[in-house]
Amino acid sequence: MSRDYGLCLWTFGDISFEDKCKLAKEIGVCGVEVQGDLTQNPKELANVLAKYELKVLSVTPRNVDISSENEEIRSKAVQYFLDLLSWAKELGASRICLHGEVGKIAGCGDIVKDWKFLVDSSKTVMEKAEALNFEVVFEVLNRYENHQIVTGEEALILIDAVNSPNLYVLLDAYHMNIEEADPLDALQKAGSKLGLYHVADSNRQAIGNGHADIKGQLKALHEINYTGPIIMEMMAKGPNPFTAVKGEDYLQVLVDYYITSLKKLKEWDN
Repeated sequence: MSRDYGLCLWTFGDISFEDKCKLAKEIGVCGVEVQGDLTQNPKELANVLAKYELKVLSVTPRNVDISSENEEIRSKAVQYFLDLLSWAKELGASRICLHGEVGKIAGCGDIVKDWKFLVDSSKTVMEKAEALNFEVVFEVLNRYENHQIVTGEEALILIDAVNSPNLYVLLDAYHMNIEEADPLDALQKAGSKLGLYHVADSNRQAIGNGHADIKGQLKALHEINYTGPIIMEMMAKGPNPFTAVKGEDYLQVLVDYYITSLKKLKEWDN
C-alpha cells in the first residue's frame, strides 16, 4: 500500500515557513499539516511547498470557539472556518481539521445548549465544505484541552448529528492514550469514518519513548482498510503542552524524534 507520511508544521515553533518545510524534507516525509494562518498568502505557501516537493495533507486551524455561548465569539469562529476553507483551497489542500477551542475545559453549564452550538456550527462549516468538495476531520482532543468530544465514540455521535458525508473523525494516538479505554477498539469502531490519524507516543514524544501500542494501532489501521495519511505530531520534552519551544535544543530533539519515528512507522506499516 502506498501511504503518505507527514508531520505537523506547528511543532517546529516560530521559525519561518520555508525553514519548517526544509526540515520536513530533510526528515523524509512526503507531506505536512499546515497551520491555517489566514494572514499568510496561500499561493506563496504553495510555492514553498512545491519547492520542497511536499504535499498538503491537512490544514490545522487556529484556536477559535465554535461552541461559545457568546453569539459574537461563536459567529466569528464559524466565519474563520468558512474563510479557512477558501484559503485552504487556494493552498491546494483538500482537507481541514475542525475542533473545539483548545484550553476550554468547561462549557456554559448547560450540556444540551453546548451540544446544540457545536452541532449547528459544524453544520454551517460542512455546508461550505460540501460545496467545495472538502473533507473535514473532527479532531478528538482530551479533557485537558477541551470539554467536548474526547472519545472516538463521541465524535461518531457528532458526525451522525451533523449528517454530512464529508465529515470524518481524526483520532490521535496521544489523545487516545488519555481518554480511550482501548485505542485499538476506538480505531476499529471509527472504521470507514476515520479520516485522519495523528501519531505520537503516550508522552507525545518519539515512538518508543512512551508506552502506547503504536504497532498495534497500525495493525488496526490495516484491519479497517485505512489508506489515508499518517501524520506525526510530537513535541520535545518540557513544560507547557501548548507551546512547541521547549529549550535551546528543542528543534534538534524534535527532528531526531521524527526521523526515528518515521523509520519505525514505515517498518511496522509495511
